[in-house]
Amino acid sequence: MYRVGILGTENSHAMAFTQIFNDANSEYPDFKVTALYGLTLADSENISSKFDGITIYDSPEAMVDNVDCVMVTFRHGKYHKPAAMPFIKAGKPAFIDKPFTICKYDAMELIETAAANNVPLSGGSGCKYSKELVEFKEEIAAGKIGTLKNAVMTFAAEMQSPYGGFYFYGSHLADMCVEAFGCDIKSVSAFVKNGHLSAVVRYDALDVYLSFATSYTAIAYGDKGNIFKTISTNDIYKVEVGHFTEMVKTGVSPLSADQLLKPVLLLNAIEESLTQDHEIFFI
Repeated sequence: MYRVGILGTENSHAMAFTQIFNDANSEYPDFKVTALYGLTLADSENISSKFDGITIYDSPEAMVDNVDCVMVTFRHGKYHKPAAMPFIKAGKPAFIDKPFTICKYDAMELIETAAANNVPLSGGSGCKYSKELVEFKEEIAAGKIGTLKNAVMTFAAEMQSPYGGFYFYGSHLADMCVEAFGCDIKSVSAFVKNGHLSAVVRYDALDVYLSFATSYTAIAYGDKGNIFKTISTNDIYKVEVGHFTEMVKTGVSPLSADQLLKPVLLLNAIEESLTQDHEIFFI
């Protein structure tokens, strides 16, 4: 049995993942959440009270030798690197939830340390696995709308979230953009009007307009028509867990280093563009 540790029990994702693994009829009987660490004891106790065989630890370091793999699910991305690093250094596969980090240097250090220790990583927003986004990407690739000209994507974000501002929910849209249109971003321009955040993500032959709004949509415009999708989040936890368990068993990450890093760079560039009031170019 693979022993799974979860760090960051204040997040609803922690309960969702524990239910998938520890349900009596789990699709993954060889995986069990056996260890928890949270910022507050009450959050960990709320999860452990519903399932047998779970130990609550008072620090991530105390958990390291007692699990085989880890899921880092803190709401605030500033906790992700310090929590995950002891496990990565110990050779434990790690899933790091959204936002992967809120700082590009934290993301780079995690990725570099994992590579040096031959440890697979996965994570970021599960919204990139939405079935509608998968269809959206496939239809564009199949040439359904001819040559792609530009695109619009929308997803909710809170500018003043206590969990890292727009990074907390903004990471969904950043991951979705990278998943749908790739990592080769050239520049980003961001602006706020009437409290509403928008950004233009520029690729070589394509501009993607990101609207951090309340609706969840993806629209692509081509020379032969357009594609419109309403994005749902149904079953994304199950997809994430499927990727995670396969990664643990095979030692192979479902995501490249660039796929993990680029959404963080995109979010950082949006923040920098807002602060400096000009276009930010990717090198």
